[in-house]
Amino acid sequence: MVEGQLQIPPYVPYRTFRNFTDQLCDGIPARIDRSVWGARYSGSSGIQLMTALKVLELTDEDGRPTPALEKLVHAEGDERRAVLTSILERHYVPIFRLDLERSTKAQITEAFKVYGAREGVLRKCENFFVQAAQDAGIELSQYILARRHTKRASAPARPRQTGSASAAGRPVADASSTARSLAEMVLEKYPDFDPTWEAQVQAKWLEGIGKLYENLGGNPAATSPAEEASD
Repeated sequence: MVEGQLQIPPYVPYRTFRNFTDQLCDGIPARIDRSVWGARYSGSSGIQLMTALKVLELTDEDGRPTPALEKLVHAEGDERRAVLTSILERHYVPIFRLDLERSTKAQITEAFKVYGAREGVLRKCENFFVQAAQDAGIELSQYILARRHTKRASAPARPRQTGSASAAGRPVADASSTARSLAEMVLEKYPDFDPTWEAQVQAKWLEGIGKLYENLGGNPAATSPAEEASD
């Protein structure tokens, strides 16, 4: 990361983040690594989850839980909402400069551009924040929330095709979904980045994971996976 540049906020689905922190109520491990989340989440989801924990300073650089994570996990009700609000206010300073009770969706989208990530990633960052803010009880304007969860449902259903027309349209969709599935399977088995590797090995790892994220239709960082791996 370039010195002085803001860290990209969490872009993991908020439900994944919330479910994971809830699961830690049974006991917070000394370190959060692949052995902790690997059985529950795919490789890409796990990487995004670990990035979120680190960016929000809920774990340190080595994955060790911080006092903030302890408070968030063990707090309940109003206390939990207060803890979560404090975390968000500390790490989303540019967003809280807005009047969130009156701001429009366009305003909050523009505010997120200060983080410098690509549009697809910023959309995920924005969704994480909005859902986290709702969970924390932070008042958001009706304009920010409008149609946020109905976009996909409002799309008209495709007419069901039969015979040759259906067969003709199938190869393109199948090829796309197959390529994505293969990329996800490979990413799930992809080894964790190890900074002790030789430079040549590190370069090959970064090149490989970059291609995997391209096949998945997005990139986890503002420019390339190399930045995330080197953080």
